[in-house]
Amino acid sequence: MNEIYLDNATTTKLDPQVLEAMRPFMLEEYAVPSGHFGYQSSLDAKEKLDQARAAVAQSINAEPDEIIFTSGGTEANNLAIQGLLRKAKGKSHVVTTAIEQESVLNTLRALEKEGLVEFTMVSVDADGFVNLNELKAALRDDTVLCSVHLVNHEVGTIQPLVEIGKLCEEKGIPLHTDAVNGWGHVPFDVREMNVSLASLAAHKIHGPKGVGALYRRKEIKLLPIMYGGYNEFELRPGIENVPGIAGMARAITMIEPEHITYIHNLKRTMWELVGQEIPWIHLNGSADRGAPHILNITFDYIEGESILLHLDMRGIAAATGSACFSKALEASYVLLAMGRPHEQAHGSMRFSFSRFNTTEEIKRTLGALKQIVADLRRLSPLTPDKE
Repeated sequence: MNEIYLDNATTTKLDPQVLEAMRPFMLEEYAVPSGHFGYQSSLDAKEKLDQARAAVAQSINAEPDEIIFTSGGTEANNLAIQGLLRKAKGKSHVVTTAIEQESVLNTLRALEKEGLVEFTMVSVDADGFVNLNELKAALRDDTVLCSVHLVNHEVGTIQPLVEIGKLCEEKGIPLHTDAVNGWGHVPFDVREMNVSLASLAAHKIHGPKGVGALYRRKEIKLLPIMYGGYNEFELRPGIENVPGIAGMARAITMIEPEHITYIHNLKRTMWELVGQEIPWIHLNGSADRGAPHILNITFDYIEGESILLHLDMRGIAAATGSACFSKALEASYVLLAMGRPHEQAHGSMRFSFSRFNTTEEIKRTLGALKQIVADLRRLSPLTPDKE
């Protein structure tokens, strides 16, 4: 494992206290949480499941029976989009943005191939904010869903969901948001934002992998995308992952305002130090309206993949927007949609922080980064003036 982990927007360390909350349900209280079995341990498990459901619901100002537990954010996105569109009659129209997470865009693309949906991708500005006028114009009489994420997974832009929710409410169109990268980090109230469907995941907030949830407003009707038993309001068959769900509830209830302030200060420190020590850089995303834990920087004249590999050799984990390990080397589609040229999109790095990171780690990362960037630029034929 890398000594310094700055890729917390991809996943996070399991908090030891979360593990302790999960442990009893793996070793002692392992009964199935279905009251119809009738015996006490099953009834007890059902009670604990209900308590976890209430905790997750409270975190977003929802009702407990509006929370459907899933295997993670990807399944929640699929259940929201496929469940609603397969329930609709005929070909449906959906509005989304060009910078949504792949599990939203690829689900829509798959449904488009089936002839079930036509979708419009709304553009974003240079900071990654959705164009509200364009979105409003894209909402049609036959639009059945608008899907806009809460926080962008690459650059951290916080979308104006209150305004988007009002636009959708005026048209009577349900709003879905992939809230996976924002839940627990930025304010999120499904009532205030008029959100009808929202996807959540535990592993982004120091909870376990393999568990998430879909918030579904009561009046929204969905079809299941898997079939089996009658769990989770007959929308998600299979025995509930009680240890994971308990961990998810514990993780969200542990987050304190001072944690967010601390993480934001780490991000600010990193950006200030990089700005002081390394020339020819650009911030991707909003300086004052971005998530507290995501910092995306372009380093001109070099590729992010090279920086990533050199950091890794020094025991530092970060991320790059380029699909460097796919079959074809592709620049970040998010940065391209924000108007960045291919060269800058290839040179981007994402650093993301958690409450387990330290200021000392940031300083050590800066020292390594300064040397790596200088060395790579000396080798790059694109560098205008060698450092």
